Amino acid sequence: MRTLHSAGALLLGLSLLAASPAYAADAPPRQPMTIGTALPPGENGRVTAVDQARGMANGDYGPHTEDQRVLYWDGRYKDGRFQATGTPESLPGARVYRDGFGTPAIYGDSSYATWYGAGYSAGEDRLFLADGVRHVAEGTYAELVGPSGVPADIQTRTLTYSDADYAAMFAALPAESQNVLKAYVAGLNAYIQHVKTTPTELPAEYALLTTVPNDWTLKDTLASGVLLTRFVAASGGEEFREVELLRALQKSLGAEPGLKAFNDVRWQRDQKATVTVPPAEGRFANNDPVPASQRDAVYRKSAAYALALPPELATGPGTGAAAAPTTPAGLPAPVRSSVQNMIGSLNAFRANLHGGSYMFTVSGKRTSTGAPMLVNGPQLGYTFPTELYEQEVHGGGYDARGVTVPGVPTVAIGYGTNVAWGMTTGYSKTIDSFIETTRRTGGKLEYFHNGAWVPADCRTETVKYRAAQQGVPFGPAVFSQDAEVCRTVHGPIVAFSKDGTKARSVDYAMYHRELENINGILQWDRAKNLAQFEAGVRQMTWNENVMYAGTDGHIGYWHPGLYPRRSPKWDTRFPAPGTGEYDNNGPLPFDALPHSVDPKVGYLANWNNKPAQGWVDDYLDPASSRSAGKAVRVQTIELALAAAPKLTPTALRAMEFRIGTTDHRAADFKPLLVGAGGSTAIQKKAIALVRAWNGRSYGSGAGTSSTSYDDVNVTDGPGPTVFRRWMDDLRDVVLADLPHDVVVAADNRGGHVYDGTPADNLVLRNLVPAKSSLTLSRSYLHGRSVRAVVLAALDRTIASLTKDYGADPAAWRDKHPRSTIDSLTGVIGPSRTMPYEDRGSWVQVIAFDAAPSRRVLGPPTAAPGRLPATGSTPLIPLAGLGLLALVTVVRRRRPRRG
Repeated sequence: MRTLHSAGALLLGLSLLAASPAYAADAPPRQPMTIGTALPPGENGRVTAVDQARGMANGDYGPHTEDQRVLYWDGRYKDGRFQATGTPESLPGARVYRDGFGTPAIYGDSSYATWYGAGYSAGEDRLFLADGVRHVAEGTYAELVGPSGVPADIQTRTLTYSDADYAAMFAALPAESQNVLKAYVAGLNAYIQHVKTTPTELPAEYALLTTVPNDWTLKDTLASGVLLTRFVAASGGEEFREVELLRALQKSLGAEPGLKAFNDVRWQRDQKATVTVPPAEGRFANNDPVPASQRDAVYRKSAAYALALPPELATGPGTGAAAAPTTPAGLPAPVRSSVQNMIGSLNAFRANLHGGSYMFTVSGKRTSTGAPMLVNGPQLGYTFPTELYEQEVHGGGYDARGVTVPGVPTVAIGYGTNVAWGMTTGYSKTIDSFIETTRRTGGKLEYFHNGAWVPADCRTETVKYRAAQQGVPFGPAVFSQDAEVCRTVHGPIVAFSKDGTKARSVDYAMYHRELENINGILQWDRAKNLAQFEAGVRQMTWNENVMYAGTDGHIGYWHPGLYPRRSPKWDTRFPAPGTGEYDNNGPLPFDALPHSVDPKVGYLANWNNKPAQGWVDDYLDPASSRSAGKAVRVQTIELALAAAPKLTPTALRAMEFRIGTTDHRAADFKPLLVGAGGSTAIQKKAIALVRAWNGRSYGSGAGTSSTSYDDVNVTDGPGPTVFRRWMDDLRDVVLADLPHDVVVAADNRGGHVYDGTPADNLVLRNLVPAKSSLTLSRSYLHGRSVRAVVLAALDRTIASLTKDYGADPAAWRDKHPRSTIDSLTGVIGPSRTMPYEDRGSWVQVIAFDAAPSRRVLGPPTAAPGRLPATGSTPLIPLAGLGLLALVTVVRRRRPRRG
C-alpha cells in the first residue's frame, strides 16, 4: 500500500533543496487588482489537546480558529492580496509567512522547494483532515475508525485503483507535475515526522482515536486526487434511482400514465431553462443524435428493459452496501459516547463529500472601472476545520493564491498576478451503468461482450480494520476481510444479481485519467493571460465549470471534461445492456463542449445549472438543483447583473452578499401570488404582506427579528413566512396527482433552502406554460384556473399559520433556519450555529484595476441590522473591490446542495 514513496526518496528531495536565503528578499509580486476573501470560521484547523482543554473551558480553541466567522456573516472580507508578513518559518529552500489571519504564503527558491513548503504548511493547518481524506481515498478508512469503515473501504477498492494502476498513472504525468507531487509529499511527510517527535503539536483527534498518523506517501496524494475528482467532478451512475421513480409513478398512476409522467418529472430538453452560455452565443449538443420522431420508441424500449432488471443490481459491495464485521464490546460509557460521536461524524463526512457553488464574471464594458470582475464561492457546508484551506505559493514560475484541499498540491481556485478563476461542479452525466451478462467458468468470472465471452479482470483486495468495543475503535488494524474486485471493458462491477447471471458495471468517463487534472491546474497557477489559461482548461478531464477574468480584459466560461459520445439507440437515464451494442464511443472534442469567451451581453454566471441551450440533461439531480428549468438559483445572479449596466466595485461586493440572502423562487412565484389579489379579507392581508416583502431571505429586508448571531430564536417577517409556506402548499396542491414521496424527492433542496427545485419548476410549467418549451403529459390543474389554485394553496397557508401563531398576520413569523458549523469529528474543536445564508464556504471577490494602482479593500457599508465584526486583527478597507470567486471540492452524496 505504501510502495510509491520512501524515506530514502524524502532524503534525496531534501538534499536537493538549497539553504533558505534571508527572508528580506521575498517581495510579493504586484497584482493590478483588489481582492477580498473570507474563509469561515478560520484558517486554523488544528486543535491540540491543550487547545481543546482551553476551548472547553473558555471557548478559545487557538488563534485563527474562528476569526473569520463574524467577518463572513457580516458580508465583509479580508485583504487577499499576495503578502510576505512578519518573520517567516524557515524550511529547506523555502519560507512560510503568515498574515494576520494565519494564511500561509510560501516563497521557494525553486518549484520543488515551493511545493515542499506547501505540503508542510498543509500539515500544519489540516493534518487530521488530510489523513481522513487519504484513508477514505485508499480504502483504508477502517484502519482509522474500525469495522464501521469496512463497507466504505470495499466500495473504494472496487471503484478505484491498484498500486500498479497508480504507478502507471503517475509515470504518464509530465515531469513538472511529478516534481510538484513529489515535493508536496516530502513536505507533508516532513511535518508528520515533526509532530511524531513533538506530540504537543499533534491534533487532539489522534489521542481520542488512540492512533498516530502514518508516513505520507505518493500514493496517498494520488488517491486523494482521484477521490476528489470522483466525488466532486463526476456525476451519474444512479440509473436505478430513475428506475424506482418510474416504478413508483406506474404503481400510483397506472402503466401508461406513469410512463408519460416520468418525463414530466425527469425532463431532458427544456430550451427555456436558465443557462450560463447566453443563447445568442450558440447552442451545444452533447448527446442528442436520436431524431425527435424516434425518442419515444427509444425511451419505451429502455424503460421496459430497466424495469425488468433484478432490483438487487441497484446495490452491492461496490455501492457501499457490504455488511460491516463485528468485534467484541465493553468500554466505559463516557469514553464510548465521545468516540462514537467522532466515528459517526467521520462516517458522515465520508458519505457527504460533494461539490457545488456559484460564480460570475463581468467584462469591463459593464463595470465602472472598465476592467473585468469575478466572484466565486464554493459551497461545501460549514465545518471545523473547513474542508478547503487558503494558501499562497511563489517560486519556480508559480505565483498564485486561493484555496485547495489538504493532501493535494495546486491552488485549485484563486488568482495569480494577472488572472483570476473560479469553478463549480458541472453535474453533466459522466458515469454510466451497464448491465453485464455473466457466468463463472472454472471459478473465473466472465462476461459477454461483442459476441464472445471475455474474462473479467479480477483481483482480491484485503481490507484491514481495527477492533472496536461498542463502536469504539482501539489497537492496530489486525483484523481483515477479503473482497473480490472485478472490472469489465466498461469499468468496475459494483453489484451482482442473486443468480449470478447479471452484474452492473459503472463506466467512468475519466477512468485512469483523473490525475491529468493536476496538469491543467498547475498551468492556471502560472498563467498570465487568456491563452495560457485556456491551455490549462483543455487539459482538464473532470466536469467542473470554469470561469476566467484577467488583466487582458477577457472573460470566459467553459464546461470541460471527458464527456462520452453515447449510443443513439438508448435513453441515458436508464442502465444499458453491456453486450457492446450500446457502448460509448469516446469523448466529445473540447470545442464541442459548452463555452463562451467575451459574450456580447458582457457577463457570465453559473450556479451548477444547465450549461447551454441544446445540452441534453442526462442527469437531473434534485439535491444539486440541476433541475434544468427556468426557476433556478443562478437566475438571481443573472437578473442582478442584467439590472446593473455599470457595476462599481462597491456594488459588486454588495451583490455577492445579496445573492446569498435572497429567496431564489421569488422572481417567478411572487408575481403569481401578488397577482391573484385575494377574495377574502384574510387572503388580501396575507398577499399584502408578500407584496411589501423585497424577496430577501435574511436581514432587514426579510424582517428578521434580531441582529444577534447567537440568538437561535431569530424569526423572519410575516412576508417571507407567508411566501415560504405558500410555496410548499402550492407544490402539494398542483402536484397532488403524483405520489407524495416522489414529490418530496423532487423538492429536495439539499443545502439551498430557498432554491427552485425540480418540483418547483414542474409547478411553474403548470401555472405559466410559456416559461418552458415542454408539453406536460397531463392536466395537473384539472380544469382549475391558475388564480383558483394559487388561492387554494394560500388558504392552506393561512390555516396553518393561524393554528401556529393566531389570527393576527403580524404575528406570523417562522424561525429563520440556522447553519451548523460543526466540528468535523463532532468532538474536537468548536461547534456552533449561525443564521442561514446561501453563500460559499469560502468566498473571493476580485476587481481588476483600471490603472496600475494598488487599491485597498475595506468594509462595505454595514448591512442594516447586522453586527459589526469583532477582534483585534485590522481589516484592510475594501475600497474598490470587485468580484472573483471560487468554488470546488469535497463532500458528496444525498442530500446535497449544489
